Amino acid sequence: MSNKLYLNRRSALKLGVGAAALGLFGAKAFADAISDAKIIPSAEMTKGAAKSGKLRIGFSNGFSGNTWRTMNLHSMEKEAAANADKYELITVDGQGDIAKQVSDIEDLIAQNVDALLVIANSSSAVVPAVRKAVKAGIMVVPFNLPVDGEDWQAFIGTDPKKKGGMTGKYLNDALGGKGKIVALGGLPGNSYTADCWAGAKANFGPGIEVLAFKDASWEEDKAKVIMADLIAAYPEIDGIWADGGQDALGGLKALVAAGRPLVPCVGDDYNGLLKMYDANKDKNPKFTFGAVSEPSWEGVVALRTAQKLLAGDSVPKRQIIQPIVMDPSNYQKFIKRDLPDGVFVDTTLSDDELKKLFS
Repeated sequence: MSNKLYLNRRSALKLGVGAAALGLFGAKAFADAISDAKIIPSAEMTKGAAKSGKLRIGFSNGFSGNTWRTMNLHSMEKEAAANADKYELITVDGQGDIAKQVSDIEDLIAQNVDALLVIANSSSAVVPAVRKAVKAGIMVVPFNLPVDGEDWQAFIGTDPKKKGGMTGKYLNDALGGKGKIVALGGLPGNSYTADCWAGAKANFGPGIEVLAFKDASWEEDKAKVIMADLIAAYPEIDGIWADGGQDALGGLKALVAAGRPLVPCVGDDYNGLLKMYDANKDKNPKFTFGAVSEPSWEGVVALRTAQKLLAGDSVPKRQIIQPIVMDPSNYQKFIKRDLPDGVFVDTTLSDDELKKLFS
């Protein structure tokens, strides 16, 4: 993990308005995050099917149990409101239940939606329902969490294995290649965490000992409870790996509650993680962090991609977002000291919108 934003100029695809700016660390920061983002398209393209009249776009949200999902949905609703003359957005919530999500998708198919957006609880369990949607002529756009196979039109998201590799290398380097760590993942059985963890492990040196891996469901409070148990079980914990900033912060808070020093950790662009480092760096000399963003505006790109498909345009089969790296060298460009811990800072939402959303 470098101390600078990971860029790929030659293969960048901008989905949105305006030219991409390279100065993301300037005062403008996330004023136009989507236009500034680097999104790498696959060579494989998918041809859409033009439909006329006001369109209906369904969104199967696997669950809505954390602030990333709240911000993502709000961003999508804002985008849909700006295009209310073109399409209606219909959202269903799987509530973390795989069977309910499959039922939700089948219900959206029965409602004859024109496009289906999906954040899958299980990359494999939704495949039959997604295949059924495609056969019904529905444009299917999974985003954030992948869906197995190829029976969908376009995927939008980061590369979890690459992100895991970046965080794994950062933690390994922060510990000098030697130490005992614990790992905290997301929803049990989700493919995103599995890929992140695989990428991380590939970048651990032989001196890194993994004491335990626990699913914390990307929930700060749950991660704090789990970490408290790990602290009781293991007298020496030198680092925390997490694929979500909520889990990382929960783990750090458990260390504070136990009177233990803070240790190097990794996660994503969770404001609380940045604030924790800012408040405790001086009294914890070994404390450092590395964060790789998971943009909460992915659903907006998915909506725009669905619109293009329904206009009959061709779009890349995969659109891989290059995340932003945050660490002690640059975190002050992104930290939102006056906003709640739960805010994800790679966002298109203004501070005023976020204050209202989380008031």
